[in-house]
Amino acid sequence: VPYMLQPRMRSSAGATGGWWCLRSVVVVVVVSLSLSAASACEGVCGRLGSGALAGLSLSAKTSQFLKPRLLPRLRGGGSVTVEIECKATKPGDCVGMVGSSPKVGNWQNPVKLDGSGYPRWKVSLDLDPSDSFDYKYCIVDKNGHIKSWETSGEGTNRKMQAGAALESGRLNDGRYGEPRNGGSSRPQPSSGVGGESDHLGSTDLGKANVQHVSGGRLDAFGEALLRADKSAGSWRQKLDVVKAFFYDQGAAAAAGFDPANPKTEHLASMAIYLHFLSTGQVRCEEDGQHYRPNHHSMMASAIDKALDKVPATPENAYVIRKIRPLLPSYSSAYTAQVPLTRIRDIAHRSDIPKDMKDDIKHNLQNKLHRCAGPEDLVTAERIFKKAESGHYSGAFLNEMRIFMGELRQFFNAGGLEDRLRELQSKSEPSAAAQPLIASFLQEKSRSPSGGAAENLLRSLTALRAELLRAAAAESVDEVRQRARLTDTGLDQYAFVVLASGAKEIEEKANRKEIDWRLAMSLSALALENARLSETVPADEAAALRKEAEVLAKDAACGSESAIQQCKAWLDRCLRVCGGFSDRLQTLFLARVVPLGGALGVQEHAAKEFVEAEVRASVVFQLSRIASAALRVAKSKLGAPPWAALQPGTASGVLRQYASLKALINSDSGDSAEKQVAFLDAAEGDEDIPPSVAGVVLAQELPLLSHLGVRARQQGVVFACSDGPDAFGRLKSSLGSQWGKTCTLKVDSAGSVAVTAGGAATSTGRSSTASASPSGAVAAAAAAAAADRREPNLDSPGPNPSCPVPKAA
Repeated sequence: VPYMLQPRMRSSAGATGGWWCLRSVVVVVVVSLSLSAASACEGVCGRLGSGALAGLSLSAKTSQFLKPRLLPRLRGGGSVTVEIECKATKPGDCVGMVGSSPKVGNWQNPVKLDGSGYPRWKVSLDLDPSDSFDYKYCIVDKNGHIKSWETSGEGTNRKMQAGAALESGRLNDGRYGEPRNGGSSRPQPSSGVGGESDHLGSTDLGKANVQHVSGGRLDAFGEALLRADKSAGSWRQKLDVVKAFFYDQGAAAAAGFDPANPKTEHLASMAIYLHFLSTGQVRCEEDGQHYRPNHHSMMASAIDKALDKVPATPENAYVIRKIRPLLPSYSSAYTAQVPLTRIRDIAHRSDIPKDMKDDIKHNLQNKLHRCAGPEDLVTAERIFKKAESGHYSGAFLNEMRIFMGELRQFFNAGGLEDRLRELQSKSEPSAAAQPLIASFLQEKSRSPSGGAAENLLRSLTALRAELLRAAAAESVDEVRQRARLTDTGLDQYAFVVLASGAKEIEEKANRKEIDWRLAMSLSALALENARLSETVPADEAAALRKEAEVLAKDAACGSESAIQQCKAWLDRCLRVCGGFSDRLQTLFLARVVPLGGALGVQEHAAKEFVEAEVRASVVFQLSRIASAALRVAKSKLGAPPWAALQPGTASGVLRQYASLKALINSDSGDSAEKQVAFLDAAEGDEDIPPSVAGVVLAQELPLLSHLGVRARQQGVVFACSDGPDAFGRLKSSLGSQWGKTCTLKVDSAGSVAVTAGGAATSTGRSSTASASPSGAVAAAAAAAAADRREPNLDSPGPNPSCPVPKAA
């Protein structure tokens, strides 16, 4: 209203007094109505729930108020409010958040936090469940420049895993200058460390001197990819680099790439490259040419067609699923000769001021239409946020919303519900999919907990199966792409729903309680979603799922024989989860570090790539459910109270610490001496120093926790106790061995033993080497004496007092 009335009031009144008076009235009325509407809407929403309002069209002011509470973008994700305490600012300064994702400025443009609650600062971020990035806080001056960083060094970055943060919608990041190394945003250890919240509290992880993973050297294909990238500046040119390997015989031959039957490792390098490109970690520059976005779409279509011809193997299928969402959309709306024209019309509107017009025209419209790239989505999000927070006409804001939806779809960053609504409007991809979409959206409107989570997952799984079936039979390329991308969004949303179920099961397991029917049913659904996502072997997943469906009914009675069968099943399930982690490490780890380094990607981002992939999958949530259920089963059966995060044999000086943090602080990194560490506690998100060959921990951790993945990467033998009692008895049985070289043996059956002597080595493999019996310290002698139900931990077999489960 002010923008439209200001010129008329000045010309008709002959003075500005009348205008200022009217503007004051307008402002008072708008603010009053906005506050009243906000208060009323919040009351209504409290009664109806967020799902009931998901389809409403709201005014800009009301949408701005409600968005962080009820109407997040439905990509299976939403809005997370991040808070931190900082007293280090001076007048005119503010706290900034910057990191390796475009959502936090790509290490260049900090997101400013609101300091109205000083010394508490906060900001709302729109996150997807699969988002994983490093970040830091900094002090930003009034001109937006970074004055200082909260910490220095790669090892002090904070780490965001959005899947867990989305569960509560809030993230307390502790205090400025005290990074928790990602602890706040990862799922908490299922032993309940950190209380009922699914986020760990602020911790000081000490002066870790960590050797994460060593990178190998680029292979011939990696070298060819790097050479081609150096001569490609723009996003279009970089997409053409990938396309050329499939269609340019010279480029393919020089790289050793077989377009008809590419090696899985070559596809993996492509996936890594496109990931870094789409997340802005590989910078794009304008190439001085003029290519509209339809050229990018046609390249994506060509690449996708080539991928369709790649021979189907389980390994290829998984990597290709990672590549497809990293390509732009090739819907007919974007392959048109002049796509995305709405922004041109918006830039010439008469109801927006000149500064907004210039911003849209010069920084977005012209750039998008001559040399489109992921950076344009960042620019558009900035402009849209500015428009939402200003006093602009409803017609302008509506056009901007429509354009933002179109642009997000072009970059394949659209929301899940938007994709589903589009499929409904187009009656795609099959008639059978339509009632399944409607059923899923209805279930999605309910709170995903307990039985509701199970029903939602069943609906989601049935829809995924139909989308993939229809996509495989579809002959129209753009319809097939829409179905596949919607399936990817459903896969990400399954992660969020399973996280809710896993948290509920973990909380009960902490009280030695469990709903066996729910645990086994959720596990079966997680396995089926993992099979659909090509993350686990199809035959094994199908067999385990069928067994779980039967056990879900039998275990409800709580009989010992039923629980024994569940325990055997859970052991097998966790081996499948561990196998998934191992396959990803084999496939990506040796390639991501050298390729990322050569492309100029932040070293920590490359090193964390594999862990982020593991922990963003439904297999991670399956491991949480299975670990919690297994802990209860072992307690009820009197089975060995140990879990092997990494089986194997390790030798080193036997030492004990109050926590992993204490070990890290005591490790200078200068000594070549290996040690076997007994730890009373661990937060779960620390790193393991290179001096550690083996670990025995007094608490339970999920198999695919941060420490679990790190142990598997570094070959560190790692055993967790289900509780402090067994751990304490094992420690007391070691007598005079402290400070001397010993050998730790951990096997996957739950056997833990410590023997005297041995060379300082670590062989963290699934099959353990046998140790010399001379000088053996029977690790469970005192344990067995204290509790007859617990077996001798030197024994490789199950508890002799319990019948062997048939399923074993």
